[in-house]
Amino acid sequence: MAKSFKKTKNLVIDMSFEAGKIAVDLLRILKSKYDYRALSTITGFPISTLTRYITGKTAPKGAKAERLLKNLLSNINLTALIVNEVGDPDGDPNLSELLLNPDIIKVFGAHVINEFMGMKITSILPLDILSIPLATYLAAATSRPMHIVSPEPVTVDGDSIPIIFLENGHGQARAYWLVIKNCGKKESVLTISSQTPNPYFFNSLVQTMREMGMELGGFFTVVAKEEDLKKMKIPPGVKRSYIILS
Repeated sequence: MAKSFKKTKNLVIDMSFEAGKIAVDLLRILKSKYDYRALSTITGFPISTLTRYITGKTAPKGAKAERLLKNLLSNINLTALIVNEVGDPDGDPNLSELLLNPDIIKVFGAHVINEFMGMKITSILPLDILSIPLATYLAAATSRPMHIVSPEPVTVDGDSIPIIFLENGHGQARAYWLVIKNCGKKESVLTISSQTPNPYFFNSLVQTMREMGMELGGFFTVVAKEEDLKKMKIPPGVKRSYIILS
């Protein structure tokens, strides 16, 4: 299998190539919240080893790096992290405080990569403005191209495809534009959003992608509304992932 995070024709998400770098990023972020003893308990690694990783004297590699990263991710309570940053997630969290914070983006990015590891993902598509930083991090970390959705036509070296939908399922039509870059055959797209997208827009987007020979490879949103999820026509077998369900 091709290693993750480098350009390859085999575009299955795989953590093994740069797991060490991502793990050290997470360790440094968590060091501001936990002491070395707590980090040792979380990761299962000795304090002396973690100290060398965090200070940059050595770096985890291979199977050790993957084990460290998986242990970190399995012990990070993302909901608690959100509560700590923006308050009660059952209300309306200020997502800009989360998704414009580079440390939080790294944590969410590692979580998303772990969620979709082993799945064919050939490109990344943010569905709203606040999801662009996270999508950019994912695209850079995995060496996947990124597409965008724009509220107006954009002239770039690629294609701008209109996505026409009825905002509430009836009434006046609206349009966004899917701006695609380096779109190959059998494109498998991971969509990223800060909160559940408009179901009618999303359904029109998926239909348009299908007509273009693209497919939805995965769906991730930070905050999901159950009522909207029920209206979204996510194809069978496509993984959906979210941190908070309201």
